[in-house]
Amino acid sequence: MKNAILFVLFILSFTASTSQTKSEKKVGSWYFIYGTHKISAKWSITTGLEERNYETFQNYNLTLYTAAVKYKLSKKLTTRLGYMYLDIDRTFDPDVDSNTIENRYYKQLSYKFKLFTLPFFQRLRIEHRILNSMGKKTSITRARYRFKIKISLNKTFYLTASNESFLNFKGAFYAENRFCAALGLKATKNLSIETGYLGHYINNLHLDRLQLGIFFNTDLRKKIK
Repeated sequence: MKNAILFVLFILSFTASTSQTKSEKKVGSWYFIYGTHKISAKWSITTGLEERNYETFQNYNLTLYTAAVKYKLSKKLTTRLGYMYLDIDRTFDPDVDSNTIENRYYKQLSYKFKLFTLPFFQRLRIEHRILNSMGKKTSITRARYRFKIKISLNKTFYLTASNESFLNFKGAFYAENRFCAALGLKATKNLSIETGYLGHYINNLHLDRLQLGIFFNTDLRKKIK
């Protein structure tokens, strides 16, 4: 009960600061599936696929494909090198074809710790983005910092919430922020499903998004041997 109260306070601390009049009134949706594939005690490969829509189940926004190599420095600290490919439609008009292709490279540090018996997760990521829009190429470098909490309700269900800030090295310094809160279901030892809410601030827009995610783990060590 104490953990649940602290979780609610964690959510309110962010939602209170972003409860502004929304510029975009449609409720969109993000769907994603991510896998972690262990290849040794310290090394693993992560893969992922996302689809985002301006409206729930329709009005395509983007598709994202990603792969990364992850190395476990210690029980609490991990590092990762990754690549993403994005096919983006930057307009709200569903009749307009996607007009931007992005190749993104990133490096990341993740650190986990406990505070008042609650598990917290920090993530710092540096991204190098190469965007090709209508034949015009643009390069952008930015930093992302995410702070996350995860609380087990029982052996099957858990709650998670996070806030992530995006800082550009040129242009608008602070142009994006994401707050997420979700209910998770641990279906099996290696499979979890999460559904929840994303409050997305980007380019002076305050967007509401529903999220549905699948996370799974595989062990490739036997196959490699």
